[in-house]
Amino acid sequence: MEITARRVFLSDSVQVLVLCEWPNATFDPQEVLRDFTRLRKFMLANSNLTRLSTAFPTETGLLEKINITGTKLRALPRDAFSNLQALRILDLRNNALQEMNVTTLDVPTLRYLHLAGNPLRCTEDTAWILDSDEGSVASRVVDRDKLLCAAPYDGRPLVPVVEIIVTLREECKRTICDCELVYVVGRAGKLTAHGQVIAFTSVNCSHRGLAEMPDFLPANTTTLHLSGNKIRDLTPLTTNPAYESVLDLYVDDNLVESIVRLEGSEWLDRFRLLNLRGNRLSDLPTYALENVLHNGNAASLYLGNNSWTCDCHFTPSFQVLLIRYPNLVKDINDVRCAPESDNDNANKQIRDLTRTEICITPDEDSWLHPLDILNVILASLIFLVLGKLLYDYWSFKKTGKLPWIVTKIP
Repeated sequence: MEITARRVFLSDSVQVLVLCEWPNATFDPQEVLRDFTRLRKFMLANSNLTRLSTAFPTETGLLEKINITGTKLRALPRDAFSNLQALRILDLRNNALQEMNVTTLDVPTLRYLHLAGNPLRCTEDTAWILDSDEGSVASRVVDRDKLLCAAPYDGRPLVPVVEIIVTLREECKRTICDCELVYVVGRAGKLTAHGQVIAFTSVNCSHRGLAEMPDFLPANTTTLHLSGNKIRDLTPLTTNPAYESVLDLYVDDNLVESIVRLEGSEWLDRFRLLNLRGNRLSDLPTYALENVLHNGNAASLYLGNNSWTCDCHFTPSFQVLLIRYPNLVKDINDVRCAPESDNDNANKQIRDLTRTEICITPDEDSWLHPLDILNVILASLIFLVLGKLLYDYWSFKKTGKLPWIVTKIP
């Protein structure tokens, strides 16, 4: 049964008004409340309300406290509370508010603002919550520590996450790269041992024409994309503290010729993903990489589309590494001998090469090798000795005479 509030409350002496389970998706303060000229406290709770269609009327200028809680309220009119000259407490907990317009909340008389329980978006637009100056809207939020982010940082404390986003934006301006906060560890009430959240940031510097790795990276950079540049040297991974947090490094399609300088470094022991596809690598320190893949945190290694040397000095140990860690070397089918190789192994998959193919050159692979001649001679002598033994045994059985050489032995 639909009955407007006007028909129920005709008295202008009402000071407290509580509406529970409001039946409509919208609520019109102008229409419903304009006759309540002495209203001090207004509460609207536990309903399917999604929006306020108008601002609170000037007739309710004596309102001191507003509670709109437990609804599906998604947004507020920009001037929702602009006519309220006595508003001191605004409780908007446990609604569906995703964004808060700071202008809407900037009521001069407001002292206490409650916002917990809303799925607020943690973006740069929420940076107003960091303003701790006296009189700011943020300084009036009494439950700042209880504010949580919505997806993609669902359940993470809002204030630390927004601080990270704002800092990342400023630090990213010092680079020519694109930056993104991809993940945050540390839920409210379950923070890290230091009481803080841990951020994972992705920085994309691909196809920027870089000849060297960047000198500066934003804090908490865990993933770095440097694909399609002209980088030759990876030494900064071992010398520049900015790379201490980098776990995933994409340096494919560059000009890297060697990673020997990474041998024994802390970064090599710590990395999670290393993409070296499409560079100018011909060999690498397989023993060092073997230890890293066995004992380290490595999960993915890309080595394809390089001109790998295929000889008896380097390839056997490299082949063992590929065969032993097929789940870590993600592009193992593209790890091939250099196309310009002088032997028959050009462009062949290194994993499938036989030891003969690796260690015997075409010049050595003739039909009659000196070692083969020696083997034939030794085999012939063995057969000769066995034949003589059988003959002497037959002769002894038939004639009873011992072999001539036995009769000469003292």
